[in-house]
Amino acid sequence: MTKEFTILNKDLKVDLNNPIDLSLTSKSQNSFKAWYVKEVQYRTIQGEGFTGSVKEGGAVNFREILINPHGNTTHTESVGHISELDVFINETLNHFHFLAQVISLTPEIIEKDKNEIQKKGDRCIFLDQILNKIDPDAEALIIRSQKIYNELHNKKYDGTNWPYLDRLTAKYIRDQGIKHLLIDQPSVDKENDKGTLLSHKAFWNYPQEIDRGRTITELIGVPDHINDGIYLLNLTTINLENDASPSRPIIYKLF
Repeated sequence: MTKEFTILNKDLKVDLNNPIDLSLTSKSQNSFKAWYVKEVQYRTIQGEGFTGSVKEGGAVNFREILINPHGNTTHTESVGHISELDVFINETLNHFHFLAQVISLTPEIIEKDKNEIQKKGDRCIFLDQILNKIDPDAEALIIRSQKIYNELHNKKYDGTNWPYLDRLTAKYIRDQGIKHLLIDQPSVDKENDKGTLLSHKAFWNYPQEIDRGRTITELIGVPDHINDGIYLLNLTTINLENDASPSRPIIYKLF
């Protein structure tokens, strides 16, 4: 199904029959995870005369799910993630389609300690790697920093000191007008950054303001065959009052 539409005064066509899913599948076993959380846990509801399992003789499957959006799922978060104020993700997104740029960046290895946070051996994406590369029409930026897509589905990030964005990189992305930042790492910040959250704060300009219009989506996966360029992004979350929600970002090729 090909549809024509106008966005940012551009007449474009999109093929809705070929979605490209950037979310990763969360499972109870052998699933990707971060932040030392447990795997997704399922509990069958049972009561007097009721079993929430068809395999065990019940009429329906009826389970509770224990899940941590930040550690178990591809997820989208609001500034409420780092703010004392309740800023719920279901209120942050009030429309769901954006022009998005996919850009591949290889984190650089830091050769010597730079400061208290950035240490020798860290892998970081610096400003000069992205300078003047953001399309002025892009509303969302999708950063691919890992090369082997298939490994992302069961990757365990705990204790790996994953690559992260330099604070100036995050600030530059904001200054270029990007509203929605997506990355294939558990966080835009370093795993152990002593709670400074420099890139989160730079992208949201926190605590100078409570930016209710921008989101960060983490733990995505960009398939290897997808080229860098401009796509149509559909970014949706569940309708949940929380700082973050599991999400399923989908992109479509444009013509």
